[in-house]
Amino acid sequence: MSTATVLSSADYEERLRKYVYERGEEGRAVRVGEKETSERAAIVARYADLFTRPQLEALRRDEEDAAEGDERERLYRLRKTCESGLISAELVEREDALENAILAARVEWEGEQIPLRTAQAMLAVIPEYEKRERLGTLQADLSASFNDERLEVLRTGETLEAEVTGDPDPVGRSAEEKGISLQ
Repeated sequence: MSTATVLSSADYEERLRKYVYERGEEGRAVRVGEKETSERAAIVARYADLFTRPQLEALRRDEEDAAEGDERERLYRLRKTCESGLISAELVEREDALENAILAARVEWEGEQIPLRTAQAMLAVIPEYEKRERLGTLQADLSASFNDERLEVLRTGETLEAEVTGDPDPVGRSAEEKGISLQ
């Protein structure tokens, strides 16, 4: 599909279901160790037509404003998903690179190189306190080495969210989404 195509809300929702399923399966496969690298960027690229400014405007202007009740809520949620997708599309390559770096990170433990996530999981099953403490320190230090990049991804995401929504105030955005005053 062309990125210039604007889908109706029904077509958007149907295509979005496929995207969410693929993205969820990718996340699950990486989380449980079926895959050693994340390829979310490729999934986002395949569904790029879902996350465009014209699509966002169509969901906002053409349909949401004219709807009422449950239908208005459904369209609002589709618009918020489109906003989130625009942000994700901008960040996904950096997020993949960060996640893949974390997946590739190894801790030296008892003469072996073990994946960082394995070290984190092992903390729950090592019965000896001293060993647990040593491994905990090693994995925490290695994990912390990614904090600067984590922070940059979060900051970039916040900036993009302010731009996409048109609201620079994170508390205001949250209040609007929840439909309550957080002041």
